[in-house]
Amino acid sequence: MNKILSLRSFECGTEVFNYSELFINSKEGKQKLPINVLMAEHRNFGTVLINTGCSELLKEDLRQYLMYKKNHALRFDRDSAIIERLDKENIDPRLIKKVLLTHNSPECCGGLPLLPKYEIISGAKVLWLLKVRNVDNEMMKSTMPEVSVPVRAAGIFSGKTFLSDYFKWVYDIFGDGSVLGVDLCGHKREMIGLYFTEHSFFYAADAAPDERVIDEELVPSKKLLSRQEDPDEYLITLMNIRRLCREHPETVVRFLHSRNIPEIKVS
Repeated sequence: MNKILSLRSFECGTEVFNYSELFINSKEGKQKLPINVLMAEHRNFGTVLINTGCSELLKEDLRQYLMYKKNHALRFDRDSAIIERLDKENIDPRLIKKVLLTHNSPECCGGLPLLPKYEIISGAKVLWLLKVRNVDNEMMKSTMPEVSVPVRAAGIFSGKTFLSDYFKWVYDIFGDGSVLGVDLCGHKREMIGLYFTEHSFFYAADAAPDERVIDEELVPSKKLLSRQEDPDEYLITLMNIRRLCREHPETVVRFLHSRNIPEIKVS
């Protein structure tokens, strides 16, 4: 019996990437890509958000916002906030019981303060950064919830999975094997990806702008590598995802900025 009953995405802002500057073998130029928030329905845990997208709160600290925009061509407004997206779909935000965070960035955490009540689940590194409020130029104070929010670190997955051939650590997000987390160190040292085991769907967060980087074997430029927290690990993670795709073609891989997140619905 399936545990993940549905999965869909919301566009909560956009970001422009200049592929010809970021990849040495691409001539595609500027690409406007969505900032995705995923919503899943879990049989036992109810409605779950994966990241929370951007919101107008990010502009409250104008200095940090402008500093962040030097390397991130973000576009968002009040209507693109996840709380507004849910309202348009007549989804009560109080139904959101869990928020899974792939990493700490404005595109992932920008909507946290807008949600009424929830538990955050992620890797220990992500939760540690939230707890100590380690806010640097890549993170704005306005993305932090104003009130204390319960958090839970995902435990190590004890079963067998092909993901262990590609990633050092595999986590059991809900404790039932339905969603597995893996370390995607590089872009952010704390970043994790999420694999939906019942649907062979791998959400690789910000490990690349979108799946063209994998499909077309695009080579990161020095400019792109300079924006990563750990450039060497970024390249290793990218190569591991490419190898996974070659060896497991049944796996659908998408990213934070992919245009075509597959919709899943169990009948």
